Amino acid sequence: MDRDVLTETLTDFGMSGVFYAVSELRAPWGMEIPPLPGTVVFHLVTAGEMVLEVDGESLPMVAGDMALVPRGQGHAVLDAPGSPATPLFDLPRVELGERYERISIAGPGAEAELVCGAVSFSGLGVARLLRSLPPVLTAGDSGDAAWMRAAFDVIGAESRHPRPGSDVVTARLADILVVQVVRAWLESGAQDRGWVAGLRDPQIGRALAAFHAEPGAPWTLASLAAEAGMSRSAFADRFRDTLDEPPMAYVTAWRMDLAARLVRERHLSLARVAERVGYQSEAAFNRAFRRAHGMTPGAFARREGTLASALPIM
Repeated sequence: MDRDVLTETLTDFGMSGVFYAVSELRAPWGMEIPPLPGTVVFHLVTAGEMVLEVDGESLPMVAGDMALVPRGQGHAVLDAPGSPATPLFDLPRVELGERYERISIAGPGAEAELVCGAVSFSGLGVARLLRSLPPVLTAGDSGDAAWMRAAFDVIGAESRHPRPGSDVVTARLADILVVQVVRAWLESGAQDRGWVAGLRDPQIGRALAAFHAEPGAPWTLASLAAEAGMSRSAFADRFRDTLDEPPMAYVTAWRMDLAARLVRERHLSLARVAERVGYQSEAAFNRAFRRAHGMTPGAFARREGTLASALPIM
């Protein structure tokens, strides 16, 4: 029952680039990446060696390695442990496009090349999936190693010898690799808590799949527990222990995420959006939406329209 929800999430990441950068580096050097909430930051080493430091841990990286920092927390990439780091946006750069740039640090030491970027997501469930991930994910070995290696090589070639469209090729291949690293982690079965663990729990997963299939149905704790084949108290305790939130809080949060997406897309009236997410009263829907998103659905739609017209499409 978990597979449909996870497959839909991976298929519908709604990925867009915040920025991408190709860096040519000679030691000593260091980059301090600021917190970027709501993004996944990736680092792909195309030449040389370096160290990724996240949450007090150091991860050595060499050419062909890729690492994700999936929760948008601040971190550093250094030529060696202990090297001083310059804030990312203070480094000298050449803008190659709206969200694509080249960074150069010319020191006397060893050479390295790095492709990095930050991507955000609009797909339903992606934020919950990302919160289930560990602080750092690496590409690792898998049955897909051959084509991933080929993608690394193409990105490296495009970064060293840019041609018209190199920014698009680099960004799109990097996006595919980000999804692949997440997919490899999902296939590892290493999840014991969080959203993915809940989907894969035989009983909790049945209830979640039923809810996701019909989020506008009149769900209650009793009806969710019945889908799981459990008593209400046992279901509530197991759900909370696995997903770290009560079942009905999950229902409300998911409905409000879905409502935000539907409002943003502007294909339905607000009354129809309210119905789709389980509210018979538009007034009750407006109150719930405001609690979840800090503004009314109408104000949210106007804001999203302004942002969409102001930002370039990647």
